[in-house]
Amino acid sequence: MDRSKILRIAGRVAATPAVEGAYAVPEGQMIAHLQQFLAAKYAVEMAYRSFADRVRGPWRDSLVNHWLDHAGEERQSTYDLAMKVVGLGGDPIQTVVQIPACPANLIALCQALIGMELEAIEAGRKLAEMAGGNTSMRVLAENTVLLDTQHLDDLRRMLAKSDL
Repeated sequence: MDRSKILRIAGRVAATPAVEGAYAVPEGQMIAHLQQFLAAKYAVEMAYRSFADRVRGPWRDSLVNHWLDHAGEERQSTYDLAMKVVGLGGDPIQTVVQIPACPANLIALCQALIGMELEAIEAGRKLAEMAGGNTSMRVLAENTVLLDTQHLDDLRRMLAKSDL
């Protein structure tokens, strides 16, 4: 297929009216929020990896495996959000990922992760509201919130069982 044919096809695709449903906000605002959400999700992913390296105790290996599983799920979530940004014509660039400093004990690590998961859940809830009539965006937001809520529940259970 030559370049001119590809450009004609791309032009037709770009000119196709949106059938997914209208957002409740302008597309630029949607992209900006997706970028903020993406930054929060990258931070959570990195925190799980970093904290897995730092955690100590007789249950360390189990926690490391569990938190690395969470990091993998967060990584998939970041990919999904980044691809949505690209699909809307944005660039999912992230230049700084920050994770909170905290002591290397289970309670402090879990509390930091809980705070980060709560921030991600709030960003997902806002995305669901911004989705308006766009079902796919709302479902992406809701699925991401579901994942983060499951992670939050795991962290709360870890703290409830902790006697540290």
